[in-house]
Amino acid sequence: CAYCIVPMVRGREKSLPPEQVINEIRHRVADGYQEIVLTGTEIGRYSFDGLCLSGLLRRILKETDVKRLRLSSLQPREIDADLIRLGEDPRLCRHFHLALQSGSESVLQRMGRHYSPDDFSFAVGMIRREMPEAAVTTDVIVGFPGETDKEFAETCSFCRNMEFARIHVFPYSPRKGTRAAQMPGQIDNGVKKQRCAEMLCLAGDSLRKFHSRFLGQRQTVL
Repeated sequence: CAYCIVPMVRGREKSLPPEQVINEIRHRVADGYQEIVLTGTEIGRYSFDGLCLSGLLRRILKETDVKRLRLSSLQPREIDADLIRLGEDPRLCRHFHLALQSGSESVLQRMGRHYSPDDFSFAVGMIRREMPEAAVTTDVIVGFPGETDKEFAETCSFCRNMEFARIHVFPYSPRKGTRAAQMPGQIDNGVKKQRCAEMLCLAGDSLRKFHSRFLGQRQTVL
């Protein structure tokens, strides 16, 4: 979120030249690696000499023998038809990790997030229409300063509707020097623990529903 300390220590984002990325993948494949994960900070904003993330993926799939290619975390507004269309190549893992953090619009605003639950839902809808078997995973923070019972309930309801394949649940913890640490309405640790337990239970139900889609099917695994 905008109040996290990470942007203060990581510096500005840098996009590696595509040739460097491709050569690294070739070397890893030659060493026997079966799956490559493209990761980094804000990978959806990759840009090098006019080449965007979709263009980089297209080059990797064309110019390397990688058997499985996976993306790390993306932002909802970074999901587009061109990116999803690349899933026609079976080597691109049908997995999208979109960090939700909260399903409550008011909490997202306090976090400084540049998307709404509607934006998130629209992105997931695009994925599900074009790639219904895809796993959509997410992160959720419970107990952000000022989070009311109603806002937490909104997050729970939103997560149920999204039917995530996996939800990584984290209790909010204050970090010195961040704006969030100075916000009023800091949540009691006992309340955070209770909300974590409830969200983890919901996550377990969501995971079982996702697994049930594939009963009786034969799948290729790593």
